Amino acid sequence: MAFQNPTGLLLGLLLLGAGGLLFLWGERAGRRRLLRSLDPAFAPRPRPPAWPYLLAPLPLLLAAGRLEAPLPWRENLTQVALVVDTSHSMAADDETPSRLEKAKDLAKTFLRGLDPSVRVGLVTFGPQAVLVLSPTTDRKSLLQALEALKPGGTSPLGQGLLQAKRTLRPEGPEGDLPKAQPPAALLLLSDGAANAGQDPLEVGAELARAGLPVFVRPLGNPQGAVSRIGQGLFFVPADPLRLLRLAQATGGAALGEDFQPLYQALRPRYVWRIQNQDLSQALVVAGFLLLAFGAYRNLAQEGRWP
Repeated sequence: MAFQNPTGLLLGLLLLGAGGLLFLWGERAGRRRLLRSLDPAFAPRPRPPAWPYLLAPLPLLLAAGRLEAPLPWRENLTQVALVVDTSHSMAADDETPSRLEKAKDLAKTFLRGLDPSVRVGLVTFGPQAVLVLSPTTDRKSLLQALEALKPGGTSPLGQGLLQAKRTLRPEGPEGDLPKAQPPAALLLLSDGAANAGQDPLEVGAELARAGLPVFVRPLGNPQGAVSRIGQGLFFVPADPLRLLRLAQATGGAALGEDFQPLYQALRPRYVWRIQNQDLSQALVVAGFLLLAFGAYRNLAQEGRWP
């Protein structure tokens, strides 16, 4: 255990000591005045302070010092990477209101049904593959990152998949042992129209060896669409067949509006870890509970607050 704010602890001890001395001085002075005005036979017996009041300052002092202690922590190692196509073609409006906005809505729907303990990362591609957010359980940060995505550039689908692989399966001594790795998967939200970088199906073979199934949700009209992008009309292709082949090659599946197959693949794997935890909030609550119990005890026994 360690104190992150020892100055606060020392200041609390000083204030507690000064307050205790002031209380004792006031109590003795009041008792002397009472004894001078009463016959000794009628003088009240000294009443020791209630034990909750004696114990309450201790957790409050520890909280002032921001006590940290190593505690066991149950952690879910399961991870998933959202791989979102942000290329120029995702601005097409054959999905309402656009392919990219539809992808954002699908990602939010997926997150609402996902176990909160599963860590989720965000990778985008277009014009480059970028790790926007490392796997985390912070859903608020993830939703903010999703909202900030804008379409533009080419569509290096293969590079996006490689970036997701490096995120979920970093290079290490267990890189060739997928069974020793915790469950992980990719959710690919794309129109499939890759036009730059490495062939996605070649990358799919690497993902299969790493034990990373790709679950795909194709976006856009399979025949392509003429869409207004900016100031002009453009024919915007889509290739759901490529996405389907990628899913089959990696052991994943093509999804519709139901993400249940992906939820089943993301089975939890828990481990116990020792991690330093800040106990300040719990100690403050404990201190005030002791004070409240002391007040209730006095009210129940003597009919008055202390």
